[in-house]
Formats: sequence, C-alpha cells, structure tokens
Amino acid sequence: MNRVASSAIAGVRAAHAPAPRIAGVGLLTGWGEGPAALARARGNTPASLLAVPTPALGGERFRRATRECLLAAAAVRAATAEAGLDETALAGERTGMLYASATAYAAANRAFLEDEASTTLHFPYTAPSAVPGEVTIAFGIRGPYLNLMGGGPAALQALWYAARWLAAGQVDRVLVLAVETVHEVWDLFGRARRLYRRPLVEGAACLLLEPGDGASLAWASATAPRTARPHADRVVGAVLDAVLGDGTPATVARCSGTHGFGRAEAAALAGRRRSPAVVSGPGEAMACGPLLELAEARSRRAPGPWLLTAAWRNDYSALCWPTPMA
Repeated sequence: MNRVASSAIAGVRAAHAPAPRIAGVGLLTGWGEGPAALARARGNTPASLLAVPTPALGGERFRRATRECLLAAAAVRAATAEAGLDETALAGERTGMLYASATAYAAANRAFLEDEASTTLHFPYTAPSAVPGEVTIAFGIRGPYLNLMGGGPAALQALWYAARWLAAGQVDRVLVLAVETVHEVWDLFGRARRLYRRPLVEGAACLLLEPGDGASLAWASATAPRTARPHADRVVGAVLDAVLGDGTPATVARCSGTHGFGRAEAAALAGRRRSPAVVSGPGEAMACGPLLELAEARSRRAPGPWLLTAAWRNDYSALCWPTPMA
C-alpha cells in the first residue's frame, strides 16, 4: 500500500450523532411491499433480476414522470402514511431530503436517447436530481437536500447526514430516499455483475426520520486503492474499529456489494470478543439495501445495536445504529 493510502486509512475516524427516530417506512421492491417482503425473501435465490411494478399515480404532476420518479413518490407517500402524517405535513422548509442511488438516472438517459417518442419535455429527467426534484415539487418540500451516488455506502452516508441535520435543528424531519431501476439498463449491470450479489433487485425505499432520544450512532467510511488483500483488510479493519471501538454489535447486516471486502469483513468480525449474528439481504438492492435492513429490524423490534456495512467499487462504509429504532 502506498504511503498516502496507508496514512488515510490510519486516520479513519467515526462521526457520531444522536440517532434519529424512524417515524415512517415506505418500501416497494421486487420482493413485494413493506418490510415483511424482505423477511419472506430470505433464503430464496430466484432469477438474476427482480423487477418492481410501476405504481400508478394520478394527476398532471406525474403524467410524464419516469418510472424512477413514480417509485420515489409512492415510497414517500407510504412512509408519510405509516408515520400518521398528512402529505401536506412535508411541505415547507422544515423537511429535508437525502437521495441515494447506484443506478441513478441511467434508465431515464437511455430512454431519452433511444426512444423515438422522446421530446425535449423529457430532457429534465436525464439529470441526477430528477427523482428528488420531482418529489420535492410534488410534496412542497423546500428544506435542505442532497444527492449521493454509489450504492449502499451512499445510503449509509445519507443516514449520517440526516442524523446531523436533525441534531443541529436544521429540520424537523428528513426523508432518506433510495431508488434503483435496472430493467431498462440490464445489459450495463449484467457486465458489472462482479460488484454485487444475485439477484439484482429493483425498488424504492424511504425512511421518514425525526429527532430521536439521544442514543448515538456512529458512521465511518474509507476507500481502498484496490480491493485485493492486504488493502481490503486494512480498510475494513480501520472502519470497523472506528465505528465499534471495543464493542460488538448484536447483529451485522451486509447491505451491498461485498466484492473484495467480504472475507476481510468476516475476519475482522471473527476477531472480536464475541461473534455477532450476521445477516445478508437475499439479493442486491444497492442503495436501497441499508434502508431495507433498518426497516425490517424496526418492524420485528430486533435487539441492537445494528451494524450496517456496505461496499461499492473500492468504497467501504459502516454505520452502527443503536436501539430503539422507533
């Protein structure tokens, strides 16, 4: 490992903030709707791609909207409803939004470039901000907003930013939203299959977060110059040591893209005083993965703390979420 990379890994530090309360959850995936669909899917290994049905949303706002935008709006509606809020409660400057994705706007770009029926009216949907932009307009959200691209690590970083915004009093609630659509660009992801587990699962996941009770979460992330050993070992060890200290989580959820980091993570966890329970999603949901795992843990009141880990390309991240989750 070169000196610069070694120094960067040696300097990994965890960021801490009060853990938010998960007030509402909205999940639409190729496994089905809600956290129970993920639980039912564990142990199954179906086809290489699980597509999610496109929700039917009425109104002029969504007449030209892409499938990503429709899924996002439906997930936000579901999370808001579960939280017992009217949709108008999201309007204004006191609601923030964080959007994470790996597939990003690939499907919308391909449709615009190759669909003969496409017009300049569809051009705005080729921007990275198209999905969260559509959601903010539809629900009247005018608070802080951020896009994060890059699979599971992007979602973990989004959860960290949400905790920071709430702790600082910048907002009263935050929507953490992830959308992944693959069917239209399956050939691209088929070529990059080494980055993820099979099956690849489409979906939209939204957590509506509000200020919590003060229990602290910890987040850390690092980039390896290469995912081969010893680089992966050092990155994983540094990140987990930063997030966990001398402790051991009750459960570890491997959320996304373990290629190159899986063995290093297993070895680092086995070296702790006690071995935590390790769960892995029944497929690759990319940026939706961490949100799905948190939602399922909340639904079954799983004991914590929960360690969520994710990798994408050469990035490895971990977030330790305490209980209670709701």
